[in-house]
Amino acid sequence: MLKKLRKKFGSDSVEDPLDDHLSSINNRVLQKPKLLLEFIREAYPIGIPALSLKSTTDRMGLDAGYAFHLGAAEPELRRIASWIFTNISQPEKIENIIGRLWKRFGREDLVLSSILLANLPEKVEIQNWKWITLADLISHVERKRGRIPIEGMLLHIEEMARADCSLIEEELGSKLLQGTIAERYLGILGIHQLSKKQEISQSINNQLTNIDLPDGDSLIRRIRDKIVE
Repeated sequence: MLKKLRKKFGSDSVEDPLDDHLSSINNRVLQKPKLLLEFIREAYPIGIPALSLKSTTDRMGLDAGYAFHLGAAEPELRRIASWIFTNISQPEKIENIIGRLWKRFGREDLVLSSILLANLPEKVEIQNWKWITLADLISHVERKRGRIPIEGMLLHIEEMARADCSLIEEELGSKLLQGTIAERYLGILGIHQLSKKQEISQSINNQLTNIDLPDGDSLIRRIRDKIVE
């Protein structure tokens, strides 16, 4: 009977495989972080039209330093993020998911992480906690993988700007500028966002002017030069 009604009113023509997949989850999977991450990974390729491009996107992802790059579109990743917020109400559990996404380190994982982190509620008792969290994630993965794609940092910073999150504080930015290569890059990118809203102190300008940057990183050099010019 239901099939006849769908045919009569045209609902069969409106198929949504991603929604079907997300709706199929059971409570056991929701309660098991490892299973949940596998479930999310299965959702990424749903709806990707050109499967022939998979080898290309995987190769692009490996070249950039990601564990994988499937080519999932941003709107679908935003739908997955919205589904996570709908089904998981505890912020600490979503923070745990973010950590696990960074540990797996697919490109889709980083895009999803950026959306989740930016849209978590602020912690008024901890200033700059999203920046601190991002710095901790970057530092941990840098130790494990050796490098972090600048794009991965930009994804998070741009998403936080879109969500009107707090800007980085100069004190934290200064500490990052004295850290590892990835931490320095994050410091530069965070201070660049800050410089769009307020004047940067002379001490930060001096740090940026004298910072040691590896040869060949033209993008980060251009951003640094734009701040200090």
